[in-house]
Amino acid sequence: MKNKLLHQLWMFTKNFLFGFLIQCIAFTTLMANDGNAQLKGINEVYVEVGFEKAALRQVFRVLESETGFNFVYSNQEFDQQLKVTVPPQTRSLSDLLTAIARQTGLSFRQVNNNINVKKSGLLGTHPKQSGPEKDRFDVVISGTVSSADDGTTLPGVNVTIKGTTTGTVTDVDGNFMIQVPEGDVVLVFSFVGFEKQEVIVGSQSTINVTLEPDVTALNEVIVVGFGERRVKDLTGSISTVGASTIEKTNMVSPQFALQGNATGVRVVNASGDPNEAPRIFVRGIGTWNGDAQPLYVVDGQIWEPARAGNEDLIGGAGRSTPPNIFNLINPNDIENISVLKDASAAAIYGSRGANGVVLITTKKGQKGEPVIAFNTNFGIQNSPRFDMLNTGQYIDITREMYANNLNPDVSIEQNLYGRNDPSQAVRLTSFSPQFDPESPYYINDLTTYNWQDELVRTNALNQSYDFKISGANDRIDYYVSAGYLDQEGILWGNDYKRYTTAINLNVRVKDWWKVGVNFKYTRQEADLNDKGKLPDYAAAPPWQPLRDPGNPYGFAPVIDPFLFGDTWQPNKLYGQGSRPNYLAVGTINYAGFDLDRKMGQFYTEFTPIQGLSLRGSINLDYTKQVRYGLDAFSRVNIFLPTGINPRNEAPNAPNSLGSFESRGNNIFNYQTDFTASYDRLFGSKHRLTLTAAVQDQRHYLHNLNLSTQNLNNLVDNPKKNGYGNDINNNSSFTGWGQRFWFGLVGRMNYIFDSKYYLDFSYRRDASNGFARDYRWGNFYSVSGAWRLSEEAFMSDVSFINDLKIRGGWGEAGNDQAAVGQYAFLSGANLGLSSYRWGSGSGDPLGILNLGGLVADFPNASLSWEVVTTSTIAVDALLFNNKINLTAELFNRATSNILQRVNLPLSVGTNNPLFNIGKLENRGLDLLVGFNDQTNGFNYGISGNISFLNNEVTRLYQDQPLSTGFGRVEVGRSVGHIWGYKLGGIFQNQEEVDSYFANFEDEIIGNADFVAPGDMYFLDVQGNPTDEERFYSTTPDGRINAFDQTEIGNTIPGVTYGINLNAGWKGFDVSMNFYGEGKVDKINTARRRFESMSGAGATYFTTTLDRWTSSNTDTDMPRAVVNDPAGNNRLSDRWVESAAFFRLNNWQVGYTLPESFLALTKNNIRSLRFYLGGQNNLYLFRWRGIDPVNDDFPLPRSFNMGLNASF
Repeated sequence: MKNKLLHQLWMFTKNFLFGFLIQCIAFTTLMANDGNAQLKGINEVYVEVGFEKAALRQVFRVLESETGFNFVYSNQEFDQQLKVTVPPQTRSLSDLLTAIARQTGLSFRQVNNNINVKKSGLLGTHPKQSGPEKDRFDVVISGTVSSADDGTTLPGVNVTIKGTTTGTVTDVDGNFMIQVPEGDVVLVFSFVGFEKQEVIVGSQSTINVTLEPDVTALNEVIVVGFGERRVKDLTGSISTVGASTIEKTNMVSPQFALQGNATGVRVVNASGDPNEAPRIFVRGIGTWNGDAQPLYVVDGQIWEPARAGNEDLIGGAGRSTPPNIFNLINPNDIENISVLKDASAAAIYGSRGANGVVLITTKKGQKGEPVIAFNTNFGIQNSPRFDMLNTGQYIDITREMYANNLNPDVSIEQNLYGRNDPSQAVRLTSFSPQFDPESPYYINDLTTYNWQDELVRTNALNQSYDFKISGANDRIDYYVSAGYLDQEGILWGNDYKRYTTAINLNVRVKDWWKVGVNFKYTRQEADLNDKGKLPDYAAAPPWQPLRDPGNPYGFAPVIDPFLFGDTWQPNKLYGQGSRPNYLAVGTINYAGFDLDRKMGQFYTEFTPIQGLSLRGSINLDYTKQVRYGLDAFSRVNIFLPTGINPRNEAPNAPNSLGSFESRGNNIFNYQTDFTASYDRLFGSKHRLTLTAAVQDQRHYLHNLNLSTQNLNNLVDNPKKNGYGNDINNNSSFTGWGQRFWFGLVGRMNYIFDSKYYLDFSYRRDASNGFARDYRWGNFYSVSGAWRLSEEAFMSDVSFINDLKIRGGWGEAGNDQAAVGQYAFLSGANLGLSSYRWGSGSGDPLGILNLGGLVADFPNASLSWEVVTTSTIAVDALLFNNKINLTAELFNRATSNILQRVNLPLSVGTNNPLFNIGKLENRGLDLLVGFNDQTNGFNYGISGNISFLNNEVTRLYQDQPLSTGFGRVEVGRSVGHIWGYKLGGIFQNQEEVDSYFANFEDEIIGNADFVAPGDMYFLDVQGNPTDEERFYSTTPDGRINAFDQTEIGNTIPGVTYGINLNAGWKGFDVSMNFYGEGKVDKINTARRRFESMSGAGATYFTTTLDRWTSSNTDTDMPRAVVNDPAGNNRLSDRWVESAAFFRLNNWQVGYTLPESFLALTKNNIRSLRFYLGGQNNLYLFRWRGIDPVNDDFPLPRSFNMGLNASF
């Protein structure tokens, strides 16, 4: 154990030091500037512009575009019709503003990234303190706070003494009064929707303050793919979630931050398993082939799952799990996640963007002194459990099942108890005498065991630690982090550990030359859940224990009552052949995986002339993944209650030694990008940005699988087992795969007068997944926007701060359909067929020769699945930026979906693939938010809702088909549920006779065995006709497969989220809710545990409400063995609403005041403590424990932690 820990520590340290060494070299070689990091001043920024009788407002717009500064002024502050003339030349912004000031009488003052414009004053001056020196005593300061936008006074503005919690708020007229100590006092004025302002009191007794509107949200820069854009300049559909939201989710994988925060984005929690990858659907399901998952891009580097082609599952010894790409990133390293939702935004990624694009931007160092941060989190997780019958209740229902069967061949005495049999010596052990009150093996009074109690953890622990150091100045920015996560699975034997390192270093060597290194390392160690799922634990007969102290390894045999004397029960209804002791399997055997992934990016960027940027990058991504499966002991011998050593062979288990299998994957991604971008302002109103790029990506995989039987050289560390001594039972195979993509990118962005926007993009892609003549695809997009708020006719509409109408159209491709790599080629299966050709010497049979078989009918014209998206949208900021609103109407149509075409059986090959299918996703995304502040209390609420309609519009000859998403039929949604309609429950024999007098149920064998308490089903359709090829819409009096119809829809018609946040005097609270509506699922747990048709597993306690002659007011049928009426056929009995409303995440925090931190001599910059939880409120009508996944339900979690910076 000690050596293992040292080895892990060394591996982690080695990779950390490797990345850190890169940083150190860059630091020493590239000559960082001094640490006096400040924002650039207006005398440091140079512009090359000129104006000829230009209006001031237009001048300010041009300078904002050229410099990135924001000019803040009131419309009433000066005459905006003033004209300015400045000859064109290169000069500092300070000199240019001085020239403008001379002509207009205005003054300009830089505050961070803003330049405030006033009527009087000197450029760049600050308030001066004056007045005679006085003795220290408290003074009263009063004044008024108003808006720079329209001059109105502002009530509810926070006025505090900097560094303390002492303060007040303005009254309804905007007036305030506060008592302050004499001396160096600074007042801080803050209000939602306005920029914070600090004022030095000095000798003043009256201070009137004008707050400037906060336009930060509009000027926020987000990544859009091969570049960046300001929010106000966007024309496509993009949802972005920031670092503060991500960090507060406290989840292993950061994609859960998208739930309820990104409109039109559905994150499906595959389960509570920390190893399993959630599925993300962007505006519906774009294809029924493959996983329909988006493309992931991290800091410009395309991240591939651990796969080659369509190989998503990589398993050892049959254990497999889809790789979770999000688990490779520490959530605390992420700056933001942006989702490109429509093709006008995603077309820039061409063949890979059909299902949306997820852009992840990691953190960089920020200007200022170096910041050291430490975060830690501790939590517990719990899972809900099924309510199952106890031993006595299960005995009763089992006897009732046999007694209720009317078939004379079924007898409770004979078939359940095993009585009165001529060959009783043998038959006794083939049935269930433990149900017989007259048998010595009767178990009605035995203890009830619930396997969930031991196999489902109570208060499963999780903990995480993160450390980082970051900083920046004018020449260099750096960010270094390390993280550790340890999470116990809520189901026993399902643990997960993660180690992460990240280094982000950017250096401006010269004003025209910049270089950077971005390195990430992740190590994962996890158990693979081969120990069953929650329903498997619940299904165990209630009298069956997990442990037996008398057994050599302490585990009970399965099932104990079947062992009579020295005779083992051959019936495997309960026995070791059908249900293992999961605790024993998980303790003695082992299944898991280790993953090491190193991702590095190096780039260099040149700006040879103003406006032109040339950037080249090399991106390397190497993954080593090893999955293990060790059966150290036979699953037969492990449960025998005798003294047999499970390591040794036994007469009744001749192949009972252990087995071992491992699969190692070496996966390499190589990506090179070259981008050229030119940005130019023509005149004072026309801005043109051109981008061209070349991208080359190559993906290689090599795997080696080793397996052995009769393993007898077990070592303490199961990962280090080698081959067994029996070389005849050793085997191995190796495989490899490769994918290549090459793309040419072009984009044009035109802005006129900050009012009108036009974007055009084009990408030409090649993929080696298709034949040479069909390898290239062309993908286009066009989008535009009109900012009405910048029009003159909107200038008097004071409540609108920003209003934009936008629309777009675009195409993107999908070459990831799960149809197999090189599906355009035909394979040959050799050695599977034999032929006789004749001997040539009179023997008609001749010699038997092995032959080959053509496995597939190839189609060399296979090509991309293409998604075409159209969007119309409105964005608005209202009432001093307090309200933000977005509405997007979209249509997302997928064409050329791959579908197999039926060939005659005589062809003898698999059916070929063609680009045939079509489907559409139409919907509406709405987002509204409100933020305000009153009496020192700031708060915000936002909500989003997405409506979606999914419909298949074309199939080959309209023939319905079955896929991994469910049934597919023209005119219906992908993945709708197909089954029978339930009519009700027979209450008496008259109803039974009347029903079968009018209908024939072809599903059941004999209607004579149907009785009151059984269910009957509706005749809703008929057999196919010449006019209706698949089923007739006219009922025909027969209940058969053609009466199956749509009984549910698995794609939600509505998804929505609600977010609340508030803060007051250092306290903060946030809540994130998420819900889904108009969605159905088959309740497989109920279908299993409410069937009441056979022995072998226990049942839900809900079966206590089953139909009996004394309990007829119920929706549950009678208990009857063999289900003679077909009660358990797939029908709407088992289909339920899977709608839910869930408190995804909540957190309450407290940040210590600056006055307290001052006691540490400012060595601690910030210290925050918090409590939180996940899924603590979960509302649904689902008759199970989790409408998302009953097999592995979402855990209910509580956590606590702290955030500190130094």
